[in-house]
Parts: sequence; structure tokens; C-alpha cells
Amino acid sequence: MRRLPTAIYTLAAITTFAAPAFAHHSQAMFDTSKEILIEGTVARFDWANPHMYLIVETKGPDGQPAQVEGEGLGITQALVDGLRREALQPGTPVVMRANPNRGGWGKQVRILDVTTQDGEIHPFYAANTRTRVLTPAESLAGHWAPNRAALGAAFGAMARFPITPEGRAVQAKLVADGLCYVEPVPFLAVLDELRTIEIGKHEVVMRFDNTGDHVERTIHMDAKHPADVQPSRQGHSIGRWDGETLVIDTIAFEPNPSGLGANVPSSPGKHTVERLTLTADHPRLRYETTVEDPVYLTGPATLTQQWDHRPDLEFSQDTEGCDKDVAARYRDSVPK
Repeated sequence: MRRLPTAIYTLAAITTFAAPAFAHHSQAMFDTSKEILIEGTVARFDWANPHMYLIVETKGPDGQPAQVEGEGLGITQALVDGLRREALQPGTPVVMRANPNRGGWGKQVRILDVTTQDGEIHPFYAANTRTRVLTPAESLAGHWAPNRAALGAAFGAMARFPITPEGRAVQAKLVADGLCYVEPVPFLAVLDELRTIEIGKHEVVMRFDNTGDHVERTIHMDAKHPADVQPSRQGHSIGRWDGETLVIDTIAFEPNPSGLGANVPSSPGKHTVERLTLTADHPRLRYETTVEDPVYLTGPATLTQQWDHRPDLEFSQDTEGCDKDVAARYRDSVPK
């Protein structure tokens, strides 16, 4: 039940969906406008949450043996994009394409992808370029996951949220950055990880594979919000059908240091309305959410995204939840 949050969105990073600079903390230490190639062999692959790390044995600018540590995504994001742990065993010759560290050579880099000797490109922050054929869904019920482009589109929309000066001031303090932390919607809903929808007569249940920490939301159908509803991280949700569109109305969110994502807080007055509709021919669904917060937004904020129908995916069984030591690894590597 923990998640390492995104710290700061930068619009410049949205210029290419192939390598969005959004992760679960600030990416300011990496120069995302530049790319470097590091040739060597895999020394170690730390398959961990909230971020994996690949350590490559190589040679430094002085010709001496050196190790370079590269940061990747969370395991559950990597699985959706098709990265295979067994493909990068210790001793495997590789070429790592990465964004360099602003602190100079030898410091942690941000992995875009890794190419092995057979020519296969293994995706990290860069999206998998292989074409995926989607199967139609019979209804909103099923297994779904945004792809990397959809993630970038959602982050671009969130970067344009009309945040108040008070919200920006709190965001600058990075209160939730570098912590294992599960964020509520809208951030929870847009991550490129598996989520499932189960539709019943009286309730709809949505489950999220949130970096190995499974999150469950229950939407009470054809109901009203109780007068004495107790605030919670994911709030209290009621649903209704508008034709074939599922409309979810959520209130009673707890105040949250990153309730609007990216270290932008939310107040007790936060209110979300989500709309889920199958696209034509049903290979995807359209997800739209409108967020209101009287304290931290100057007006309603809306984002839209598409989720791919992914019956091939199952909830991760070989991953642990967010590891505090792994989360702290980023902080330890930030140039001082």
C-alpha cells in the first residue's frame, strides 16, 4: 500500500512519448535533452520496486574499468511494456542508451533502453516499439493498462492543471518526494500498470497493480454518498450508467500531500468525476476524469487517457511492494 510519488512535472519532457521524463520522483538530476551510449556487460540487475536498477561494467573516460548504475521503472510498469528480467542476466553484453546525470560521468543515469547482442531492444523509460495487436473487450469488465504514450498524454494534461499559488508553494517543498507512497486518483488511475474492472449489480470493483502494492476501489452503484461518510485516501465513490458510460463520483478524500499528483496537495474539498467508455470496436476504453479542489485548483481540471484491453496480463506475483531502501536510493544519488 505504498508508492513513491512523482515530484515535479516538466512540459519539456512531454515532447516525446517514447521517453517521458516522468517517474515517481523528480527527474531533475538527469539531463533528458541528451542521450549517451554505455557499452559493457551486465554486472547486476536489481529487479525491485519502486524502481529497478541495472549496473553495467564498462570503461570510464580514462580507460579504466568502471560501473555505471542506471535507473528504470517500477516492475509492474516494465511488465506491461514487455521487459523480461531473464533477458539481462549478469555477464550479458549490452549497449545501454540513457539520459546522463547532470552531475557528470559515473553518477546514476536514466535508462531509455538496452540492446543485447541479438539485436533485441529491451524497453526501460523508452516505450516498446513492437506493435501489439489488441483484442476487443465485450464490456468494461476485464483487464486494462495504459501504454507509455497514454501515460505521457495524461502527465501532459496534469502538468497543465490550474494550480493555485498556495498549491505551487507546497509543491516546491517536495513533502512526499522520495517516499513509498500510494497516491489517490487522478495519479493512481493513469499509471501504465495493470488494472482490472469487475462489474456487479450493486457495485463495481477496480483493482490496481500499484508497483506491487495492490489497491482496491469499490464503487457503490445507484447509491448516494452517506451524510456521515468518513474520509479516506481513495475517498467514497458512487456510480451510475449514462448509456454505456460508467460515471464515478468520488468525495470524502483525506487531505493528501500529493493528492493532485506531483507533490501538489489536495484538500478535504477535493471532488472527482470519472467517465469510462469503450472505444469503437472495443480494443480500448476512454478514461476521463475531472478534478475540483477549492483550495489548490483555480477551476476544474480535466484529463483524458486511453487504456488498452490487456487480457494477457495478470497481477504481479513475483514482485514486492515499494521498498523503502530502494526508494531512498534515488535521494542518495542526487548530486549535492
